[in-house]
Amino acid sequence: MICREATFQDRLPEGKETAGVMLIETATRKMSRIAETRAWNLQQGAMLHWNPQRPNDEILFNDAIEGQLRTVVLNIHNGKRRILPMALAGVANRGGLALCLNYARLAKLRPVVGIRGVQDSSSAVNHPEDDGAFLMDLETGKTKIVLRVAETFRRLKDRQPELAERAMFFNHTVFSKDDRRFFVLSRCFEKGRLESAMFSANVDGSDVREAVPYGRGISHFDWKNGKEILATFRDELRKVRHYLFEDGKQEFKVLGRDFFGGDGHCSYSPDSRWIVSDANHAEDQTKELLLFHPETEKGYSLGRQKVGQYLTGDTRCDLHPRFSRDGKQICFDSIAEDGTRQVHLATLNL
Repeated sequence: MICREATFQDRLPEGKETAGVMLIETATRKMSRIAETRAWNLQQGAMLHWNPQRPNDEILFNDAIEGQLRTVVLNIHNGKRRILPMALAGVANRGGLALCLNYARLAKLRPVVGIRGVQDSSSAVNHPEDDGAFLMDLETGKTKIVLRVAETFRRLKDRQPELAERAMFFNHTVFSKDDRRFFVLSRCFEKGRLESAMFSANVDGSDVREAVPYGRGISHFDWKNGKEILATFRDELRKVRHYLFEDGKQEFKVLGRDFFGGDGHCSYSPDSRWIVSDANHAEDQTKELLLFHPETEKGYSLGRQKVGQYLTGDTRCDLHPRFSRDGKQICFDSIAEDGTRQVHLATLNL
């Protein structure tokens, strides 16, 4: 397992501060520092990924090199590395391609998931034509913009004319399970509140769809397959629910109506039979790890994690649960007994 290690957790990185890229042998808990990065934040780290085309040998992560954000491809055995021209935000399930975002613009507009200390090369306008989601070849480094911030504004402006005065940005992008499409959140702040629309497109940028309308507060998400999306957002009564829907149809089916209490960092198991998510409990400053089986509509609590002051805010410690490749374990962040932010593993008996 790979993770990010830092020397602080009570403030955002200032830029050019170093964090370790760590390799963990989960059976023995042996941890080795195999690289360093200067392009990271508390919520998403350095966007560490295993390379799907070389899953036992190579990792991918972001770094700041000579003032520019780059992707590093590192062989964990011999230390050989390649540098690619943009910082990654998501990797295709079968590898070969990455989606990239402008973390320097995010540092100005939503610092909690941005990277400070690097120059924003996009136009200083509310809806830039030269910023958006970029597709990058992980072998050649060739990049091209496939969806522009300005394009999403044009699709929203007639219904949401107030967006003309809002600085918009892209956040969070994920490939569909068959790697044919992707989605991204087009976002801005409305009177201090983060608001979003989800857009999807083919990987070449064609067939753009508004998957979740602006104003529903879409927050977290995953693809179930090549067509269906799992996401959390508000219903007509402004209650946040977990929904399953077909990309582009806006026919939203509630999942776990009596189980999920609101928002959660939701994702599917490798076989798409299970959903892992989480929930905040302000009354005792805990975050609950949740497991849900859609076919039987049964849900299970895997325990509450005491996070104290890290329940909310820019330095919050969300659980961010994810399944292992074989679906037998769930990895999640939490606050350990010594008060530090650590990676945890839950082993399943399904």
